[in-house]
Amino acid sequence: MAAVARPTFVVNTPIRDLGEYRVLAKLAVALKRHGRVEMNISSLAEKARHEMPAGGSPWHEYAACNPTPARFFPDEMVAPFVPESFVKKNRELLLAKADILREHGLGAAFWSYEPNFLPEAFFAAYPALRGPRADHPRRSRQEEFAPCVDAPETREMTSRMVADLVRHVPELGTYFFKTNDAGPGLCWSDWQYTGANGPSTCRHRPMGQRVHDLLQSIIRGGKAGGADLTVHMTGNFSRSELAAIRSNLPTNSFIREGGSDSISIGSCADALYPVRGVLNVITVLQSLQRLKGRTKPTTVFVDLRSFYDRGYERLGASQKIIEIIDDFLAAPAFGHIAILERARAMCHKWVGPTHDAALFEIMVELHEALKYKNAALPRVSSIYGGVSLRYVTRPLLVLPERLTADEEGYFLPHVFNVSHERARLDYIDVHGTRQTPEWVTTDSNDPRIWAIDTLRARLNNIAGSLEKLIDAPDGTYWRKMATAVRVYANILRSCGNFFAVQIIRDRNAERFAGEKVAVKAQATSTGHPELAMLNEIMRDELDNASEMISLLQRDGLDVICHADGPEDEDTFLLGPDIVKHIDRKREIMRKHWLDAEAYFTTPNK
Repeated sequence: MAAVARPTFVVNTPIRDLGEYRVLAKLAVALKRHGRVEMNISSLAEKARHEMPAGGSPWHEYAACNPTPARFFPDEMVAPFVPESFVKKNRELLLAKADILREHGLGAAFWSYEPNFLPEAFFAAYPALRGPRADHPRRSRQEEFAPCVDAPETREMTSRMVADLVRHVPELGTYFFKTNDAGPGLCWSDWQYTGANGPSTCRHRPMGQRVHDLLQSIIRGGKAGGADLTVHMTGNFSRSELAAIRSNLPTNSFIREGGSDSISIGSCADALYPVRGVLNVITVLQSLQRLKGRTKPTTVFVDLRSFYDRGYERLGASQKIIEIIDDFLAAPAFGHIAILERARAMCHKWVGPTHDAALFEIMVELHEALKYKNAALPRVSSIYGGVSLRYVTRPLLVLPERLTADEEGYFLPHVFNVSHERARLDYIDVHGTRQTPEWVTTDSNDPRIWAIDTLRARLNNIAGSLEKLIDAPDGTYWRKMATAVRVYANILRSCGNFFAVQIIRDRNAERFAGEKVAVKAQATSTGHPELAMLNEIMRDELDNASEMISLLQRDGLDVICHADGPEDEDTFLLGPDIVKHIDRKREIMRKHWLDAEAYFTTPNK
């Protein structure tokens, strides 16, 4: 067996509940025998509602939960522009997490966004520090600017905040951040959403030097606070920018894109969001294969968070991911056969000799089914369709323009779109772009996506097999995983149905814009083929909604990320009343069941 260098583990999760955080910390202790273990402490106590423009703005939801030092330990230059109560709650949560880590002898890590946009009032006070516009023009109702990191004052401000952070949490070892996406931005980067932009004073500065100076400001702040931080960054860059950045990295700083100094082990809570609790053993083992031949210390990011810090992996699945890592590092083995042998061994550990063969077959089939999803349906997204377009809870109608304000009031404010009308009328406007699966043609006679049906069948077969493990050890976990798999399949089913109905709406736009047609007394047993197809799709979605309610009632809301209270529901997080909202969806669909019949010839048998 080949040995690997002792890594640093960084467990990243945005858990707010301190009881759950303590449980996860206790689980993470198992990895201490293999290297240093750190857990992220930077999740916000609540979203930054004060940054939301009047009337809301979809793009601002991306950044509403972004942790940055300014939201915990704001510099004196920033503090007047961040609500004191907001900072207090965030700091209390961070310090409570740090106390838990001390109890278990664990280190701390800080996940951040650099340099995150700041309020306009800050730039009114310090106009020379205004950097690039960082928001997305198709997704935002208000422009936002990040501070210019080429300005020495900005870097000094960053250093002071990091130093303050380290003084409060001297166990901090890893500082990792994202840039050029979802809130932060660098001057004159090729990847700014509005195009490369920034003040003319820094346009000439090379990107490699700009990023080097930003990284140095963080490292310098760590030293001032008493810590030698390891800094990892990720973000959106062009190839030339990446090359320039990589050749100018300060000591003990790294860029994760294509780098060899870190690996990431994700969970299905991110890939299948909003579903959580699905375990893909083989993918975890494949990620660990990247440790092969590494003689230098490596950072292993164990990422248990979901999109935009809106959710996180269930503790049961997190425990099993940690067990896989622990078992692998105790006796590393590399290669395709070794992956399968180790997966079989883990199944035996979890369910014993009576059920291990069945669980192993399930894990292989789940891995293959998710590979099929990524290959055949890369643009069919459970988060961007199911959640941010609200397919899960909104009614599927032929004529959504007929909805009253009351009927659409429970879902429409959370649909991601800067245009109220497009949010109402276009089911496939995904964050400013009409998006369809790559291989689907919109002029097909039947726009339904057959690959979704194929995938659903595979996922439901997997769920059925998992349900047979109810008598195995930890049978409740496997049953809930089965429910999670079925919920994910149902969300994909909704994605296909909404797509197909929108295509039919598009090609009948003139018909629906005109007057209702008098039904002709034609001798037709089938009626108009478009009407028949619409009826099939709508009935499928109605049945899908009923199945979803049954699934969620069976296992509560454990298997799906959702807000604890209605005030936290947003475009990326379903509300606490999911079942109630799906029931409302069914009610509205039935109310509008005959809408299409006024525009198509009906069957007469």
